[in-house]
Amino acid sequence: MEALRDHFFNLNAVWHARIILLDGAIGTLNLGLASLVLALAIGALVFLAQLSPWRALQVWAEWFIDVMRAFPMLVFLVLTYYLFLPLVKVRVDPFTAAAVAFGLKHGAYFAEVYRSAWLAVDRGQLLAAASIGLRSWRTAQLIIIPQAALVILPSLMNQIAFLVRDLPFGFVIGYFELLTSARAAEVLVKNSTPLVAAIVAYAVTLVVLQWSAGRLEQFSRRRLEL
Repeated sequence: MEALRDHFFNLNAVWHARIILLDGAIGTLNLGLASLVLALAIGALVFLAQLSPWRALQVWAEWFIDVMRAFPMLVFLVLTYYLFLPLVKVRVDPFTAAAVAFGLKHGAYFAEVYRSAWLAVDRGQLLAAASIGLRSWRTAQLIIIPQAALVILPSLMNQIAFLVRDLPFGFVIGYFELLTSARAAEVLVKNSTPLVAAIVAYAVTLVVLQWSAGRLEQFSRRRLEL
């Protein structure tokens, strides 16, 4: 029992590996933020294409979402770094390739989140706003955004959790994220505690995000029932 504790729950090993673990944590945070911003922006563009009056843009948005859904995240990440970007003569570092891959993949899901929030707004209220002469921006400010925000926040939090869950895949293209740094630290200190600490950090983050999504869903449901 003592040997098991020393090998998997040794705080001294974590302390000795703190620099490597911190580098990995910062790398994960940077990748997560860059991927999230890109995914939110791509999702917004795809959503606007879905609402476009031009059939070509609607078809493109449908195809984009279907293609992104078809590829497993790990496969799409590898193809982006080793095939897609080299095909268009773009040479980038693992961070950029991972951010692009995560942004495109999760952008498709964010577009569906935006679309579900848009469809949740009662069309009758939009017609009523038009009948009393409200301008488009006032309709958006007073009716669309407040209702859509209540619907979209829990789904956004869930999707952010899925994005965080995928971040460790960055190691397959050589990106130095938290789990990669933990494996390096494990070799350095000849102890598995850094890896256990990294896994716990990911697990706690995901649990907090899922808990937050659940709380937001309950809040949204109560507000919509008023």
